[in-house]
Amino acid sequence: MRHKILLVALLGCTPLQAAIYKCTDAQGDTQYSDGPCGHNATEFVPKVAPAPAGDATERMDKTQRLLRAYDIENAERQRRETAARTARAEAENNCIDARERLRSITRARALYRLDEEGNRVVLSFDERAVAEEQAGAAVQHWCD
Repeated sequence: MRHKILLVALLGCTPLQAAIYKCTDAQGDTQYSDGPCGHNATEFVPKVAPAPAGDATERMDKTQRLLRAYDIENAERQRRETAARTARAEAENNCIDARERLRSITRARALYRLDEEGNRVVLSFDERAVAEEQAGAAVQHWCD
């Protein structure tokens, strides 16, 4: 592993730096060094990477456009995920409220509504059935 790290470090060297030597020991292990390490040492010349094609400014602009597009896409994805989480939480709360309302309606002895003057008016049997049906529909809507 140490030899691989040394190799990577040596490959990054510029030609202006000291020579690099490649040596193979008796066990067949390869080592790289800045000086000859034996009678079978050979000078190692790292290959120079080819110059990139195109103008550097064009490449930088393209990279910046790609990064901006990625940022916009990522922000939109996060916005959608946040909206979905909010909608799920709202639906869960509405489900809890709808179930509680249905439970209250079915357990109550009498149901009432308020008239225009704020007085309680007890619901008839038919009105109570409608209220239970509406509460059941709300549970189905929010909980299923």
